[in-house]
Order: sequence, then structure tokens, then C-alpha cells
Amino acid sequence: MNIIDGKTVHPTGDSERFIVDPATGDEIARVRDSSDRDVAAAVSAASAAFDGWSRRTPANRHALLHRLADLLEQHSEEFLKLEVANVGKPIAAFREEFGDCVDGIRLGAAAGRNLTTPAATEYLEGVTSAFRREPIGVVGAITPWNYPLLQAIAKIIPALAVGNTMVIKPSELTPLSTVRFVELANEVLPPGVLNVVIGDGTGTGAALTRNPAVGIVSFTGSVVGGQAVALSAALGLRKAIMELGGNAPAVVFADADVPRAASLLAASGLFNAGQECMASSRLLIHQSVRDEFVEALLAEIGAVRLGSTFDEATTLGPLISQKQLDRAVGFLDRLPSSAQILCGGSRADRGGYFLEPTVVTGLGHEDEIIQNEVFAPILTVQTFSDDDEALTLANGTEYGLSASVWSSNSGRTSRFARDLKAGMVWINEHLKFGPDCAVNGFGASGFGIENGLLGATEFTRLKHVLTSQH
Repeated sequence: MNIIDGKTVHPTGDSERFIVDPATGDEIARVRDSSDRDVAAAVSAASAAFDGWSRRTPANRHALLHRLADLLEQHSEEFLKLEVANVGKPIAAFREEFGDCVDGIRLGAAAGRNLTTPAATEYLEGVTSAFRREPIGVVGAITPWNYPLLQAIAKIIPALAVGNTMVIKPSELTPLSTVRFVELANEVLPPGVLNVVIGDGTGTGAALTRNPAVGIVSFTGSVVGGQAVALSAALGLRKAIMELGGNAPAVVFADADVPRAASLLAASGLFNAGQECMASSRLLIHQSVRDEFVEALLAEIGAVRLGSTFDEATTLGPLISQKQLDRAVGFLDRLPSSAQILCGGSRADRGGYFLEPTVVTGLGHEDEIIQNEVFAPILTVQTFSDDDEALTLANGTEYGLSASVWSSNSGRTSRFARDLKAGMVWINEHLKFGPDCAVNGFGASGFGIENGLLGATEFTRLKHVLTSQH
């Protein structure tokens, strides 16, 4: 179901699709895609609501969004069931993530009350300059399947807090929690401020991004999808925020706390079944501690538990779809002859789209599985001999979303923090993240900032007002 201008509306597109539980492969819902006419109606509703919403005080918008946070918290069990069933995320992991969803609303809601500009002063003689941060208009937002609710909140709340209105299109694979969230939001927001349309990227998504009434596009997803969305925005001379893929290196030196590094990197590499753009997927280990690290890593992976996603003891869930599982297995089937699979490497013997947690070594830097974002519970291990080689390997892909460096040498970690080509760098940590943490991609990982006050500022434009003193 779509929600347009505060009303529940049946989509009118030609295509129908099944929504499945990836842990079982069972159908849990059936939905119809939105037509171009549906998208146009949603954008029209958001456009009509913009003047009234943008002219409310920041305090008023803040109060309404805080009410939405309270409402979401009251429906926590409902959202747990929706997200676990639709995404295949272990329930214990989503309980923690749900806290960030609620906190993200409260943080983002405050953004409109904390915007900054340059100082007002006389930059020119006889003229006073003042600056305004203003909302852009209608935001067209497209979210991914790996964090449906969290990513929706990361786009919706800061955009609305600073005075924009929005039409959001969730992934066609995982629309359920986003639609329910927008339904809740419309209990407290004026009609038309927040609208949702469901459908795929090439149809519904393309109709949204090319609509001339959309003033800014915010996209999270694959590089290929981002290229199409960015091109559509560019043709309309509209701003775009692109949070795309990653292939994060984790550089572990001989002077690191190797057991701790192995434990945290196993956890961050397998989090959400590796379907995380900042996952520690590429492990770069100093050759002198390679064996110690691998032994500790395999011990950590041996404790991983696959199982029902509604079982609190489960730590590794399935991949999102058969297509994603086949893609991951394809990387393993095409490994070079030099590669060794140290554990895993096969589909798990159970229903759904599970892949065993896998560690691969013996790889060259140009190998396919090193150069591409795999998005699966697959970790690769490479070795290096010195700092220069480590940096070359770490920076040696087209991606630049995140990275980590592990060492007790503060001079070295400072150099690597400076020289790693990534928008987020952890030192002796990986995947420590929350709504306050602004992130932006380098290279093929995109452009523009998400999260925190800096992320909210992306949804504004700066106006310079010059007033004569005569």
C-alpha cells in the first residue's frame, strides 16, 4: 500500500511481487508496484504541503517528530516482527538496531533547531550580509533492503526537521516496515508532509527521481543504482546525496591486540550476514602475526550460530534473497586456483538463503573477490610486510566508504587516519556506529553526508541576504 497525502492508496502499477521471509523462503506479503501516476500524485501532495510545513517554527516541527519517536517506541514489538520477518535479521541484532532507530528520530528532530551559517557582518562597506539556511523542497528518497527502517529514519527525520517534505521509496524487497512507519508518522504529521510509494528502482524509483518537482534526491544502494539516480538528478540540475557501496579494509599491525582485533573484525564482518556497506570484509594482516590472527578469527567464527531469526541465540541470519545468495556463491565458485577456503564456503543445509560464514586466503590483490563489494558473510585475508604495502592494499579498490587500522603505535594510526581514502576511519575499532556519526563516501562510495547535524545540513540550501545601511 502507498500512503499519499495522509491516505492509504492502492498502487496502480502493472507488476505484482511477493515479499518473502529470507530465513524460510516463505511468502509473507504480496504487493503491487506503483505507476508513474501514483508517484506524480505523491510528489504533488508533498509539493502542496511544503509551504505550510516549511513555515512552521523549528520548535513546532521538533515537537511533532518527538511525538513520532514516542509512537515508534510504543510499537516496538510490531516493528521487531516486521523487520525480522522481512529482512531475515536475527532478532537480538535488531533489538539493538531498533534503539538507534528511536534515538535517530530524537537526534534528527533537533537538527532544525541547530543549523549554522557564517557570521552576519559587513563584508562589504555599507552593506550588512546575513545568511539563511532554507529547506530545498520535496525530497525524493530511495532506501536499501539491508536496513529498511534505520535508513528510512536517517533520511526522513533530518529532511523534515529542517522544513522539507518527502516522498520515500523503500526497496521492493523490504517495504513493510517503512510503509508502517510512514503510516504511524501520518498520525502526527500534516497530510502530504511524508508520503511513501512502493515499487522497484527502474520503474517507481526512476519516476520519482526524474520528477521535476523533486528538489533533492537522497539515495542509498549499489553503485550501479546510484549512477542511474545521480544521472537523473544531474539532468534535472538537482542536488543528490549518494551513499553507495563499500569494501572496507581492516589493517592489523604486529603491535595490535591481535585477539581483540580478530574478535571485533569477525563480528563486524559478519554483522547482518555481511550485508553491510561498512563491514570489515577485507582483512589485511601483517605477515608476522598472520597465523595468530587467523587462528583467533576461525575460533570466533566457530562460535557463530545460524538458526531461526526469531531465536534470541541466533547470531547469523540469511542473505536477503536467492539472487543475493547465488551472487555470493558465484564469487566462491570463481576463486582462483591459489585461493584457500579456511572455513565455510557452502550454502547452509537449511531452508532460506543462508550461507556458511566463510574465510578465504591465498588471494591476489586484483582478484575479483578483493576488488568488488561481496555483501555476504565472506571475509578475505591478505598479508603485508610494511606500512607502505598496507596502505597501497587498503586504498587499492574503487571504494572509499570506511576503513580501520589496528596498532598500538599512535604515530602510525595518525598517519593512516590521514592517508586512508575513506570517509570514516576507525582506530582499534570497526563498525562502531550510531545516529550521531556523520559519514560520507569517497570514490565509488558516493558523495554527500548522512547522519548527525552535518547530514541534516545537506537537506538545506544557503541564501545570502545583503541589506544596504542607507
